[in-house]
Amino acid sequence: MGTAPIIIKVVSVVRKRGKTTLLECLVRELKMRGFCVAAVKHAHAGIGILGDSGRFLRSGADVTVAVSGRTIMKCEVRREELGLEDALKALPDDVDVVLVEGFKEDPIGVPVLIINDADELQEYVSRYGVPACVVCPPSVSGDVKWLLASRGYEVSVIVKENLSECEDVLALFIP
Repeated sequence: MGTAPIIIKVVSVVRKRGKTTLLECLVRELKMRGFCVAAVKHAHAGIGILGDSGRFLRSGADVTVAVSGRTIMKCEVRREELGLEDALKALPDDVDVVLVEGFKEDPIGVPVLIINDADELQEYVSRYGVPACVVCPPSVSGDVKWLLASRGYEVSVIVKENLSECEDVLALFIP
């Protein structure tokens, strides 16, 4: 077991005093000196990767942890390339459903393909295989259904104008 890390806290009594800017500078300098650096953010107004936590990552922090109330978010930079399986291993054991964005080349999971035209469907099928479901706008649904049927694929096609309505997609996978 290694030695305990040095903990440096940058604080202020009033907001907007430059704490994040100073921490970014400290992260860059420590990384240049070869240190493994973690940044921890107490986010009073909620957590988001585009906020200060993202700034710490872009500055070179190896790990960023943000805490806000009862919520904690950890982002970690590793030396090796990571995939979906690595992300799944990092999840708690009591998760019931995992929703994944991307990783289309990974065979793990049930792919729901969102497209704007039939050419996108053809490209996906030729590169990655047949999706479990295709979500498309009404203007191309006929072409998509014809293309799937002509190749003998039994794939659910969900026609959507508004992607914020997702009950019909979930109904395919969640009893």
